[in-house]
Amino acid sequence: MMNILVITIDQLRWDALSCAGNKEIETPNIDRLSMEGVRFTHAFTNAPACMPARSSLLTGRFPHAHGVRGGGVRLSEQEVTFPQILSQRGYHTAHIGKLHVQNHTYRDHTAPHPSYGYRTLQVTDERGTYRDPYTQWVERNHPQYAEAVRIEPGATRVRNQTDHLSVNGSFPSEASHSRWVSEASIEFLREFGSAPFMLWTSFFDPHSPFIVPSDLLGRYDPDELTLPRNCEITAENEVVIRQKKAAYYTLVSHVDDCIGRLMAYLDESGLSERTAVLLSSDHGEFLGDWGRWGKGRSEDESIRIPLIVRTPDIMDKGRVVDDIVQLFDLAPTICDLTGSMKPHSMQARSLLPLLKGEEDAGRVPFALVELNTEVSRTDTAEVFEKTLRSQDYRLTIWSNQEKGVMYDLRLDPLQLNNVWSDPGYQKIRDKLIWELLQRLIQTENTLPVRTNPF
Repeated sequence: MMNILVITIDQLRWDALSCAGNKEIETPNIDRLSMEGVRFTHAFTNAPACMPARSSLLTGRFPHAHGVRGGGVRLSEQEVTFPQILSQRGYHTAHIGKLHVQNHTYRDHTAPHPSYGYRTLQVTDERGTYRDPYTQWVERNHPQYAEAVRIEPGATRVRNQTDHLSVNGSFPSEASHSRWVSEASIEFLREFGSAPFMLWTSFFDPHSPFIVPSDLLGRYDPDELTLPRNCEITAENEVVIRQKKAAYYTLVSHVDDCIGRLMAYLDESGLSERTAVLLSSDHGEFLGDWGRWGKGRSEDESIRIPLIVRTPDIMDKGRVVDDIVQLFDLAPTICDLTGSMKPHSMQARSLLPLLKGEEDAGRVPFALVELNTEVSRTDTAEVFEKTLRSQDYRLTIWSNQEKGVMYDLRLDPLQLNNVWSDPGYQKIRDKLIWELLQRLIQTENTLPVRTNPF
């Protein structure tokens, strides 16, 4: 039976990898996965926010189907997840690191987490905020840094507008959250690698705030990095922007180092010969582009993600696939790789034909990306956003606006010129709106299952 290792890197841009053509950053271990597997150049999240994106990955369903329409909405324990399916096949299912399909703010992190089909769960939804498996690991193994790794909760950081600061940490990389994720993952493999396993190794870095371990300072020279696109650069903000970008790149490379440790163990133990590795991110990061940081928008910086799959039997190594795929496609792909039945509730499409170099005529040639935002907590007002992203166009509409945005990516790859109201694009715009509507109708929720005619 094929083992499964899923690796997610939170808030990783699709182009923050050297294998994606970025000459400013070094990611040799992820590059190796790309050279030994298949890299998808046009992969998109299902939602540019943690909770809905991760819920889609677990279920293979769109946010409008599984109900996690945005942050602060828990994934129902009644949803069918791919770990549940693999558990029924006899797999030891495990998750180590950030899961974030439950609200982590104000949650009792010492109480048992809902399993969602996992037999082993070591959940740390933030880095150093709660008394969780990571902070307890630091207390046991690096007690001198137990206080240094602690940070304030994300809700507090957002309220204080400190969430996207870059900080020089007062702890070394050996005590970092990323190191813990890799060490705990290796420990799991040592103990359970002889049985069929499905392990989701989930890194929090390079999610903000960008806290750089003390021994990694200076890994990137801020003055050698390119400045953000479509961003107003002034003498006052340039230094800070460069420092934040260097910190982000440092954290990406640190995660890459930790992935290298994990891959080395797979090789040394012989597990590489029977383990499929699937690497992706839940969403992107603006990294100063458009004058923004974080995610939560429909621009490519926020919705486009890296996606790499390496299987032991892959034939054409190092291949690049340009087809439009989405994050939740990993769920049915994992089912196919393990010979597991896919529930009818899954709306995603397996990547297996594309991995084999075959055409997938049934694949929809665009991504559907969804998000909602809370406008006011006093009257529970929310705005819903839907985006269609094809190879040639990006169209986004909102529930509270009569007009949307539309970009012709063939002529305008940086998405600067909104052609929504351009008469020359009216027929194309109407066609895209129709396709978006059809996709939403085709993926209506079919749960609970109809048991009788009436």
